[in-house]
Amino acid sequence: MPNAPILLILAAALCCAAVAGILYCRYRTRLAQLNSQLQFITINQELKELLGNIQQHRGMVSGYLNGDISFKYKISALQAEINRQTEDIARDLHASVFHLSGFEAIQNLWRQLYPVVLGGTREQSFDAHCRLISTILNLIRDIAEHSQLHRDSGCPFSFVDIVWHLLPDTAEAIGQSRAIGTGIAAAGRSLSTERIKLGFLVMRIRDTVARLDSGISRTPTNITWEALQQNHSVVRGHIDNLVTDIEQQLLSEDRPKIDPTQFFNHASNTLNSVFELYDQGVTIARQDVESQQSTVLRNSGLSLAAALTCCVLAAAVITHLNV
Repeated sequence: MPNAPILLILAAALCCAAVAGILYCRYRTRLAQLNSQLQFITINQELKELLGNIQQHRGMVSGYLNGDISFKYKISALQAEINRQTEDIARDLHASVFHLSGFEAIQNLWRQLYPVVLGGTREQSFDAHCRLISTILNLIRDIAEHSQLHRDSGCPFSFVDIVWHLLPDTAEAIGQSRAIGTGIAAAGRSLSTERIKLGFLVMRIRDTVARLDSGISRTPTNITWEALQQNHSVVRGHIDNLVTDIEQQLLSEDRPKIDPTQFFNHASNTLNSVFELYDQGVTIARQDVESQQSTVLRNSGLSLAAALTCCVLAAAVITHLNV
């Protein structure tokens, strides 16, 4: 009859193998979640690049339709770049049925817009661009929410809200102001409706910046986020300067004398500073997920090694018992 110590060793080895196996399965599940989050971060970064180019396209088309033909050849080159981007993103989203349909709507809106936009009116162009951009913003938010970065990670909800909601909203308010302001500058005059829209956008910029300030102040502080907060102060200064220019050179003058290219570049530099802050936030999120990924991968390997070791020990005990 087998002695009790050997049976206890066998039981302990089997129990340890089972526990290690369960841990290994959990780590692999978590690793799959982290890999998915990294994929979503990458796709949202690609969508941000697309968003920036379509916002730029809107501003250039506005300048062209208001008489500045210098934008014409830049528009053609930008359209080719946007077409390439949409193809790349569609390919990356091919495995994600949940989000692919949302991006197909973006592709359809773009295909309807760009071939005819230079032959339409300013109002038609602006409205069509805004519908397209709104669809992109919604998809960015949906992907960020679906990735669940704020759960089981170092990225609290307030941080996720800043990067994938408030910053894109701020950028879009600036982008719309750039489009209308460039059109007014190119035409050398402004309609009352355009000044009303631009005045509303100035209020919207201030509102989104206030929400951004509040979100930044609520985000827990560490060394990385302190750098984000410092850069936010710099971006805030750029936005304040742009708003001042809009109020003094566009809203207060019936026939503004500002150069359209100069205003377009000023607004673009401000918009780029917002997107740089976005990129910094994305880098923080990516580094956090990659750090977790490294830890989980290491623990997964350790749990697998423990499970295999226990199985080998149990097999050796069983062999000994059968001798």
